[in-house]
Amino acid sequence: MKWLLTVPASTDLGQLAARLSTIGGALLDVPPTPLGDDELVVQADGPNDLRMRVADLGLPVEVYPSSEFDLGG
Repeated sequence: MKWLLTVPASTDLGQLAARLSTIGGALLDVPPTPLGDDELVVQADGPNDLRMRVADLGLPVEVYPSSEFDLGG
């Protein structure tokens, strides 16, 4: 399943990818989309319960199901 993750702009995406891999998720090879100065949206692939798995990691990440829109212009 495809997901959109909202993360602080200061997030180390390499570390985020490593943490996601421990719970069955993976960042997609698409550049992040800025949300103002403080946040980024990154795209990920993962299991249907990725939102709960990320919450268990205690990371400052908001997880939303992705639509068919491609944010990586």
